[in-house]
Amino acid sequence: MSILRKSTVSFVLLIPLLILHLDVFGESPHNPVGILYLNELYLAICMAFTFFYLLTSIGTQQREFKILMTYAVYSSVVFIGLPAIFSFLFYGQPLVYGLIEERRILFSFGFATLMFLGRNMSASQFEKALLITALLAAVMAWMFKFGVLPDLRDKQSSFDRPDRSSIGAPALCLAYFYCIQTWNKGISPIDGSARSKTVHIVLAMVFLLTLVFGTQTRQLIVLALVFTVFCLKSKSIVWICVSTLLLSPFFIFPDLMKVLGLNLDFYAQSVQDGPTDGVREQTIGYIFSHLSQNHWLPSGSLSLMWNNGFIPYFGEYFFLSDVGVFGTLFRFGFLAFIIIPVSLFLYYRWAKMLHPDTGFVVTATLAQLVIWPLAGFFEYLQATICYLMVIQALRALHHYSSAPVQETYVSSPYPRPSSQLARPV
Repeated sequence: MSILRKSTVSFVLLIPLLILHLDVFGESPHNPVGILYLNELYLAICMAFTFFYLLTSIGTQQREFKILMTYAVYSSVVFIGLPAIFSFLFYGQPLVYGLIEERRILFSFGFATLMFLGRNMSASQFEKALLITALLAAVMAWMFKFGVLPDLRDKQSSFDRPDRSSIGAPALCLAYFYCIQTWNKGISPIDGSARSKTVHIVLAMVFLLTLVFGTQTRQLIVLALVFTVFCLKSKSIVWICVSTLLLSPFFIFPDLMKVLGLNLDFYAQSVQDGPTDGVREQTIGYIFSHLSQNHWLPSGSLSLMWNNGFIPYFGEYFFLSDVGVFGTLFRFGFLAFIIIPVSLFLYYRWAKMLHPDTGFVVTATLAQLVIWPLAGFFEYLQATICYLMVIQALRALHHYSSAPVQETYVSSPYPRPSSQLARPV
């Protein structure tokens, strides 16, 4: 197979893979087009591919694969295995239910398929696959907002914002990060080649508008703004001016807000009360009360598939997924004060080992950590972390492939064979 054909096939396969990896059709209460068990099917494919890829790579020197494999195994052991053991010891929940409850961590094994395809194409193709995936998610979010796309959910989960959706939210955020970074630097974050600033600033506006009007999730809007400030720094003033100009029609014609279905009363209330709600405060209160009563012992996490999960203990509105780092404290108890800093250090160390320039990855990670009280970093963002790790690995591959080859000449004490001697013409 020619190199051109191989890269084209890899590019075509990467797009549906990113659609699966970045949760465009993943089943969730906020995804109107979610397909039941699709995420589980994708995780099974990733695990099987990683296993066979590991078998075929035995005896070969694949430094990037080994580092990413270490990251995935560590994440699975610590954030799947330990909570399952703790919930078994504390509540008596069978281990299998604990493993099922934390299966989202297995998104870390998506690195094998992403790397396998990514190394067979150019950096431009890999970046275009992300943009195409995010644009697909954006189009579907707007189609659902205006009633073109049907709602496949059994019940509505957000009555104050019925037209909101989380279709491909990780893809939208990552694509926004990439576009802002590219607009700021004017080069690819993977291979450093030149990129059009105009195209990427337009795409960034599209993704930001989709997050504001389509996704309508406060955490993601804050995440986008925080990344913009961290990435652009002094240039963020320019971006604020551009955004103000872009949003000026809504101030001149307020009725446009109603046309787009933006719940201004909801966001005004959010500004007064903060980006959380009463349920989250109640859950955090339950967590600290539980920890203090049980001497900060690890409690793990319970699955709804086993005795209705946490409902008999804390009621129907107790969700560890809504309280970010506080959910991590509940799972690990006093051990969280060791596991959290060690894990953050190891993640940074592995990213640094893949490629010394970690600017883009660290900026994206810091932005995620700002909303850590609202979204679990280790437990619910492994798909995003895995993608950022793969970017670091691809940077290393493109760096090594573009580096000039240095030949070392060593004088040999033995004469060259006569077959290698130059023959007189």
